[in-house]
Amino acid sequence: MKRYRFEEILKSKFRWPTAGDVPFVVAADPDANANIAQDEFTRLVLMTDGYKKAADLMVEHATSAPAERDYLVCPIIFNYRQFIELSLKYVIATYGHTVGIDPIWKTHDLARLWQSFAELLQRYGTSDPDIADPIVSEVVAEFAKIDPGSYSYRYPVDTNGQPIPIAYADLHLPTLADVINGVAGYFSGTDGYLSDLQGAAP
Repeated sequence: MKRYRFEEILKSKFRWPTAGDVPFVVAADPDANANIAQDEFTRLVLMTDGYKKAADLMVEHATSAPAERDYLVCPIIFNYRQFIELSLKYVIATYGHTVGIDPIWKTHDLARLWQSFAELLQRYGTSDPDIADPIVSEVVAEFAKIDPGSYSYRYPVDTNGQPIPIAYADLHLPTLADVINGVAGYFSGTDGYLSDLQGAAP
């Protein structure tokens, strides 16, 4: 009976491993390939935007296909968190050296990254007429609280096998995506503003 079922699986549309399966291949047509940038700065920018784009696409799909929401909610939260983390690391690494702030690559601690980011803004003497800094600070703090080590939405248990508490059992994904779009606009504006200030520095 078991053998029969196995053979039926092989005859179905269910994908089963086959001889010659190779996960990483290059298509003969260059236009059919994705490209991973060799330059680490370009790769950082693409990674940062890519994690957000992936989360946005998942939210869009989950909104139109409600049955998929519970499968996608954890990857969505993780991707948006990763976008925030890389955005902070990008700004610190790109503009920090001008004002004596070193890059931070060895931590996932959003609170620490935001502290360094805020110090950077202060040293540049940036203004905040829209009072956006404290708003984004609260969003970052919320992600830091629910997932302090970039771990809570990748695994159900910690390194000791203990269940990881979940901050929210239910979540409205379109609202999450909308808030992150605002955060993305903030980081984009900050990038442009700091670029001008850095370029004008003696």
